[in-house]
Amino acid sequence: MPRYKGRARAKEIEKDFPHIVEMRVPAGGFGSKLNAMHQWHQARGIPALNSTGRRDENNRDYICWCFADPIAAKEFAEAFADMIA
Repeated sequence: MPRYKGRARAKEIEKDFPHIVEMRVPAGGFGSKLNAMHQWHQARGIPALNSTGRRDENNRDYICWCFADPIAAKEFAEAFADMIA
């Protein structure tokens, strides 16, 4: 399947934003937590970038949040520790 027109490829994103926080997507989605994650990024002036996710052998979905700064990645992971894979 082709990517959306104008959208960067996952490898391109991960090259510029190599610090990855992988999160398991809860059954039913993130809900209001997703809003909180985007607000976290907005409050710090950090772009909210996601890379390709994956599905494990138990059919659970994961999403990767990508960061240029390792400290921001660590802070994000700590802020949403209950969601970390």
